[in-house]
Amino acid sequence: MIVLLVAGILSLALFGLQVTRVGRVAERDRRAALESVRSAAGGSVVVVSSPPRFELLGRLSALLVCVHLKLWRKQSADDISAQLRRAGASRRLTAEVFMGGRVAVTVLAVLAGFMLGSGGRAIVVAAFFGFAAVYLPSFLLSKKAAQRSDRIDGELPHLVDQLAIAIEAGMGFDAALSHLVEASEGPLSEEMGRFLTELRVGESRRSALKRFAERVGSDNATAFANAVVASDQLGSPLAGILRAQAADFRHRRQMNAEERAQKAPVKMLFPIAIFILPVLFVVILAPAFLGEGIF
Repeated sequence: MIVLLVAGILSLALFGLQVTRVGRVAERDRRAALESVRSAAGGSVVVVSSPPRFELLGRLSALLVCVHLKLWRKQSADDISAQLRRAGASRRLTAEVFMGGRVAVTVLAVLAGFMLGSGGRAIVVAAFFGFAAVYLPSFLLSKKAAQRSDRIDGELPHLVDQLAIAIEAGMGFDAALSHLVEASEGPLSEEMGRFLTELRVGESRRSALKRFAERVGSDNATAFANAVVASDQLGSPLAGILRAQAADFRHRRQMNAEERAQKAPVKMLFPIAIFILPVLFVVILAPAFLGEGIF
């Protein structure tokens, strides 16, 4: 009964934390705006304290984050934020929410294991559930980041070709990229839109391209960023560089496809040995055994 009560309290706390996150952000922004107005006007402004439930949920979230940092010392908040950016989930999920949810899910999984099992099996089930809750979020996040990076690598040669055509037609790099972003969809378009937004707020092209390469985390994105930066520094024609780079990207994609095709027979050995060969043995040898049994 106590285990069920604790599990219910944790579930309600996590649900309330996720629901009220927007309200807490708005409250923090409002207090910052009031503080800026007070400092600018020089008058006295009454500071409105946040509701007690927000403070309780904030303390619970901070406690879960501290537990995560103690248990997973090799994963800092910056590392998790980088993984979320590569997976394209940084706008919907923050590092603090991910860490707190991971700790809460682990605790709930262990409690569920003890509840479902009995005796010695309860420990085994709880350990299995806890192990799955510990490693499954990181695995899913890294898998999502890898899939998104592969999609960007697949879309990048086409975008580079279009950029080269637009620049040869007389458009500037920023204008051509803005036009292509408005006319396309997908993860690459989102990253390029973020890159253009950073340029509009005053970020230099070099640092914005560096952040783009870090967010994507692929060799092709890094090569594209380095080529554009080198063209700006050396004054070389960008259209020709982009043409050559698009051809290089397509060559790399073809080589990767050939490499995956060569690895396919090796990966097929395991399912063949486990699922296909036993069935063949049964089909071939069963008539012989059945014939001996009949006669």
